[in-house]
Formats: sequence, C-alpha cells, structure tokens
Amino acid sequence: MGAHHPLTGLPATSGVSRLPALAVKIGNNDTRSLPQVGLEQADIVYEAHIENNVTRFVAVFHSRVPDKIGLVRSARSSDIDLIGNLNMPYFAYWGSNEGVGAEVREAESSGTFVGRSTSGTGQENFFRDDSRGSSPFNGFLDAPRLLRGATGVEPDPVFDYGPLPASAVPAAGVRWSTPGRQIDYVWDYPSSRWLRFQGGVPLLDADGVQFGADNVLLLYIDYRVSDADRESPQALTTGNGDGWLLREGTVTGVTWGRPFVANAWHLADDDTGEIVMLVPGTTWVALARLGEGKILDASEAAALTG
Repeated sequence: MGAHHPLTGLPATSGVSRLPALAVKIGNNDTRSLPQVGLEQADIVYEAHIENNVTRFVAVFHSRVPDKIGLVRSARSSDIDLIGNLNMPYFAYWGSNEGVGAEVREAESSGTFVGRSTSGTGQENFFRDDSRGSSPFNGFLDAPRLLRGATGVEPDPVFDYGPLPASAVPAAGVRWSTPGRQIDYVWDYPSSRWLRFQGGVPLLDADGVQFGADNVLLLYIDYRVSDADRESPQALTTGNGDGWLLREGTVTGVTWGRPFVANAWHLADDDTGEIVMLVPGTTWVALARLGEGKILDASEAAALTG
C-alpha cells in the first residue's frame, strides 16, 4: 500500500512529514483580503461564519507548506474546537481580542494545540507586506521558519478516503448563500476539480489561478453567540448533523458525526448509513447554517462559468 499523507490520503512518494500540522487563520472579509497567498497548498480548508456577515478560513497545511501564507487574521472561538482533532497542531493567527485570547490560552494549556501569534510566542514568524496595503490586510506568516522550531508529531487522518459512494448522483456544483456573499463550487471536467466562485466571480490565488478542491463538504452545523465576543458567532463542530459531499462530479447526502473535539469527522450515507469516504486529495469544508446550501443544476453552473 505504501505511505499516504494523513490529511489528503494521497501517496507520500517522498515520505510522510513527521512535523505537526499547521493551522492558519486566513482572511476572506472583502476584496482587501484578496488574493490569499499559499491557501492553494492547504490540505484542508475550513470556512466559517464570523461577525459582519462574512466568512473566514482556517487552512490546515501538512503535506505541503508554502513559504508565505496570508493574509493572516485574528482568531475566533470557533477555531479552538475545529482544529482539536489534528493531534496538537501549531495554530498561527494574528492576535485576538481579550476574551478569545483567554480561550486560546486555556486550550493551549490543555494540549489542544500550540499557539503562535503576533501578540504572544512566535511573533518573529509574522511580517507585514506593505505592497498589500494597510493593516490589518497585509499580515503574513513565514511558515518554514515557524516549523523549523516545531516539536510534536504528524496529525492523524480526520477523514476516511476510499471509493465513490454507491448512492452518489451527478451534480454540477453547490452554492453556499451566506448573509454577506454567495459562494459556489462548480465541477470542472478538464481539471477534475471543484472550482471556487465568490460573489459570482472566480476566486483566484496570487498567481491568477482559480482556487479548487478535490472534495467539497457542505456541513450543516449550529452556531451560537461566542462567550468571548458577543458580536461573533461560534461554530459548534461537535455533535452531528446533515450535509453533502461533492467529489468526482457527484453529490452524496451525508450525516456527519464528531462526538468529541479530539474525534475525526465521521460521514455516513443519509439513506443507508454506510460509511462515506472522500476521494484522496484536497478538501474544502463549508460550515453552513441550516438552509444556506443548494445543489446547482447545469444551467446555474453554466451561468457562473460562462
């Protein structure tokens, strides 16, 4: 069988990195956050609601680590549980408010992750690029420098990888309608990936290449008001719920389960209860509120791609 990268399921032809995973908080507030840098190399990208009706990413790197990652933004309460199944990763973020900072320190003391921040340990790993404008839209992470001093072990898998579910049906794409923006993923046959659109236009990386993923998970979760910041929603990523898995031009209805913070994500067919697996590759996860998702038909997808 050979070795496989734990967070993508892809063959590790040069061996599996024994370094811990690196989770980075990356901005997506508005056009000043664009283009994101290094995000295309993440194994897993989580996207959750924050305040002001926008979303923000937590990108998890392990099989590939870019030299420069950004725009790095501040932590939220949602991040703490979300990355708790990565076997004590490093978590890089650009500070936080006082309440979230207290939550982060508590999580660190309990061994959930190792924090690295502009307002704490590891400040030397962050820098500003004035060519990107003014603060807070110009902050970046020197990831190799951070990981040179990292201790710990590689993450365990958080998803199962395997064959296409028997109940999968063709799908052109999926839409996540948040209060502040429309997010779409459309199946692209030439690249065999789900291409990302934001506000009806392609979301491009720093090289002008459209972001895409091998798997897209839209999971319906609950949100509550964060105890640390009454203006900020907090994603509840333990428990269970419904959702969709999009892989290889298909969609499968799933139920997700994650009883405890340290547990991997368990996906089951919402009709048969059989285990549902991802295709090996990169995965983007939309943490949506109930009712925000929609499977696209061919005409809706064509309206985006032209």
